[in-house]
Amino acid sequence: METEPMPRTTALEKAADRCVKQGALMTSQHKEEQQLSPVQENYLEAIFRIETRDGAARASTIAEAVQVSRSTVTGALKTLNAMGYVEYSPYSLIYLTDKGKDVGRRIAHRHFVFLAFLEKVLYLDPEEADKTACALEHVVSDDIVKRLGEFVLFLKSCPEFWTDWLKVYKRNNLLEKSHTSATIAEVLGTKPGQQRDAAPQDD
Repeated sequence: METEPMPRTTALEKAADRCVKQGALMTSQHKEEQQLSPVQENYLEAIFRIETRDGAARASTIAEAVQVSRSTVTGALKTLNAMGYVEYSPYSLIYLTDKGKDVGRRIAHRHFVFLAFLEKVLYLDPEEADKTACALEHVVSDDIVKRLGEFVLFLKSCPEFWTDWLKVYKRNNLLEKSHTSATIAEVLGTKPGQQRDAAPQDD
């Protein structure tokens, strides 16, 4: 007995159902990642750096990197293991899972971008720049990180512009002056709370 071909509507419904399920899975994974606290993201960043350097991480090296006790690290690793971000068992080497690597790599990249901008462009003290970058990496949008990274790369790729810009920056003592929001707005030609004109578009 010949099998009748599946009606087109049924095939479309099945394909749509697969898309819905896949979308729900991706949404669930995104929500799970959003539930990570800044402290947990710091652990994943630290493990990512250590694993990249040494091939694997140990509780002692993680504790040293995040400056907490080994018992605190153990508790955090148990939680991250249960969430599927690390492979951990007592007295064994520690590895990130694929999704743990994704988060660790992303946070490490964000930290690098902020650190480069704060230290190389704004000339903050290295320790202060690192501390500030650590705070910003968890809260600033991906779009801002992308644009800031592009700006730092632009300065690095144009040494002439960078040198001239730095001379003007220092000549006007901007590194030492303390500006209020009102005076900064005056320089930029805006008032506090007033939106600036859109950036000109290329022809």
